[in-house]
Amino acid sequence: MQMERPKRRTVLATGSAAILAASAPAIGQGRGLTAADVLARMRANIGTEWREGGVDRFIQGSAEMPVHGIGTTMMATFDALKAAVAQKLNLIITHEPTYWSHQDSLDQLQDDPLYRRKLAYARAHGLIVYHFHDHWHAKRPIDGINDGMARKMGWTGYRDAANGRQYNIPATTLSGLMRAFQVRLKNRTLRAVGDPALAVSKVVASWGNCSSFPGIPLLDSEADVLVIGEAQDWDLVAYAQDLAAAGRKKGLIVLGHVLSEQWGMEACAEWLRPLVKEVPVRFLPLIEPYWNPAKPVFEIDTRI
Repeated sequence: MQMERPKRRTVLATGSAAILAASAPAIGQGRGLTAADVLARMRANIGTEWREGGVDRFIQGSAEMPVHGIGTTMMATFDALKAAVAQKLNLIITHEPTYWSHQDSLDQLQDDPLYRRKLAYARAHGLIVYHFHDHWHAKRPIDGINDGMARKMGWTGYRDAANGRQYNIPATTLSGLMRAFQVRLKNRTLRAVGDPALAVSKVVASWGNCSSFPGIPLLDSEADVLVIGEAQDWDLVAYAQDLAAAGRKKGLIVLGHVLSEQWGMEACAEWLRPLVKEVPVRFLPLIEPYWNPAKPVFEIDTRI
């Protein structure tokens, strides 16, 4: 999910000296690596200002807690927590929420039995969860999610020089592009609006959630097709359908939120490994949450 940047900004130390200092092992100071140490290295190497506000913060645990291993994941689902525990990773860096809202708001969840159970599990296993959304999208020179998804699709050489959202891919059809996503992402429930035979060479991507704006301007751009994670059927999807009804040669592909961003968090693990060499850093992939009648699979781990 991509959000507007908060207006209030705080500038961290910059320059090579600051980056080297923040990347230096904390163990040399006579104590173990903490979550605060990891966060300091992330801040120093993100390539942009670290902003106050937004959603990036510790959701579970605290900055002072020791870190034995790091797992990056698209969303801190119960499955992701279990995978981290199984691999002895206690710091989970998640792009999307832990508690089912973008802001991880708990106001209405205090008495929810699932919230209590998930919280108890995290505490029992000493887990630390850091929500890393705004700054990973703000990473420079390339948005971390965009970079990871482009790598997964084999599109890094096709990025438009003037528009980082656009990819000028070899000519195909809307149907052919759908098959490419199906194969590359192992996506079983992706959907499309538009003529399957539509000629496609200019693809604009808005990974994650995409509402009417910026979705409508992106569909009205020079791109042949807009690829997103999710949208409400009555706004952007309906607009794409009306475009087709009006005779416009446009397409919309809906991948599902998880599969449209999660390979950006594999890129996050790769980015972190040289910064945090004291502990293992691993990517925790999520299963696609949906299934279809042709392939009724149930992969959710129900064991506590």
